[in-house]
Amino acid sequence: MALSPLLVLFLSVFVMPMAFNSIDPANHTVLKTTMLFMIILLLAVGSSLLAAMATFLLLEHKDENTLKTIAVTPTGASGYLRFKLTYVYVMSFLGIIMVLLGTKLIAGDKYSINGVSMFDSVNVYHIIAFAAVDSIFAPFLALLQSAFAKNKVEGFAYIKGSGIVVLIPALMLLKTFQGSLQYALGVFPNFWAIKAMMLRFMPADSGANLSFPVYLIIGLAYNILLLIVSYRLFLKKAQY
Repeated sequence: MALSPLLVLFLSVFVMPMAFNSIDPANHTVLKTTMLFMIILLLAVGSSLLAAMATFLLLEHKDENTLKTIAVTPTGASGYLRFKLTYVYVMSFLGIIMVLLGTKLIAGDKYSINGVSMFDSVNVYHIIAFAAVDSIFAPFLALLQSAFAKNKVEGFAYIKGSGIVVLIPALMLLKTFQGSLQYALGVFPNFWAIKAMMLRFMPADSGANLSFPVYLIIGLAYNILLLIVSYRLFLKKAQY
């Protein structure tokens, strides 16, 4: 878990800029779209990677029936689960900050259009606020996948499928989803935090847009609600 943010940071600093260099700088539309898609990928992959790893950790307990032992300890299964979810949240939070802040400081100039870096409009406050909200998605997704998967094989299948779902907010780059129709993507929990950050990377004058804090507040409430539901669902389905 600790190494995954370093891998993503390596990709964002060294690999992704190679894709930008292969595009004709005069073709601003293609270059900007490519950069924005890569940025959305960075925003989405942090919590999803930790969710995948956490899913395997939780499924290990189901496969080995170790929750039976944990259930009779003073903390109980629910207490242990809360500890595990807090651990996943903190790791996701720190990893997202590491990737975004590291990319801004090390390679921010490589994400530039006409000499202006897209990271210029993003500060530490925006990164921390985004990480605080988006990281809730990691324990939620881990619980949801672990609740329905019977073993690690099924869990792997769910993880592969969720990898595509996690990137659905990238549809916001299409003109169709830049107006009121963007809220159709709001059913996906990571949309709200990602949309908030994209307002910083890609300022738009659409009257349908909310402000940066409002997107995060809605995302915070929605993700907490889903986290509570998935937490109860996992405890209900877990055999201990």
